[in-house]
Amino acid sequence: MTSMQRVRSILSGLFMVIGGLLMIHDPEDGYVIITFIMGVTLLIRGIQNIVYYFTFARHMVGGRTMRAIGIVLLDLGAFTLTLTDVPKIYVILYLLVLHLFTGVIDVMHALETKRQGSQHWRLNLALGVANILVAAACVVWSRSVSMVVTIYCAGLIYSGILRIVSAFRRTAIIYIP
Repeated sequence: MTSMQRVRSILSGLFMVIGGLLMIHDPEDGYVIITFIMGVTLLIRGIQNIVYYFTFARHMVGGRTMRAIGIVLLDLGAFTLTLTDVPKIYVILYLLVLHLFTGVIDVMHALETKRQGSQHWRLNLALGVANILVAAACVVWSRSVSMVVTIYCAGLIYSGILRIVSAFRRTAIIYIP
């Protein structure tokens, strides 16, 4: 991880923690803020993947996959930004599916990293399990919007802290002579 990536990771982690703490104080308005943050984040990631495809990935094996992922993320972001006027239960279900999917992907990535012999798989496993637990807790308390927002914010704070911790973790540099 370069020093710029570390700074970006620390800043995004701090932003996640501060945003989670602010949304916990006002859960009713937190619903709108969460949908806006998720929509903008998905839009930005989609645009980043599409730009990455046009600048570099189109010359790589699997570059079309990056383009497809970018288009899907862009569509999901636009869809999320339009969800502020629909009933809150649909947005909650949408967030649950996103958390569950992210958690499963993180767990699978951690298990693959462990299989390859790396010692840095535990942090990804913890993040994946936390995302799955956030989704499960939101299912249990899905009738109370304020409780779901609080659970989501707790998961956001946890993810921000893990992002900050991973920024300070030493990474191996492989030199090829």
